[in-house]
Amino acid sequence: MDKELEYLESRVQALIGRIKELETQNGRFAQALAEALKENAELNFRVNETRSRVAALVERLPKADEPEQAEGEAE
Repeated sequence: MDKELEYLESRVQALIGRIKELETQNGRFAQALAEALKENAELNFRVNETRSRVAALVERLPKADEPEQAEGEAE
């Protein structure tokens, strides 16, 4: 009976150790996830900002059916 209790005690200690390792690993994963989410949000902001700039530049381009001012002035 003592050997069985010692065996069970060693198994419980091993499980406690493994739980602590997993908690530590989980903390690292949570931190990495938070950093990745922050970076993703920053990149999305930059993409949207760039999209707005490109849209503004496209609006400034002359339309295909509109003659350019230089051609209109030359005639």
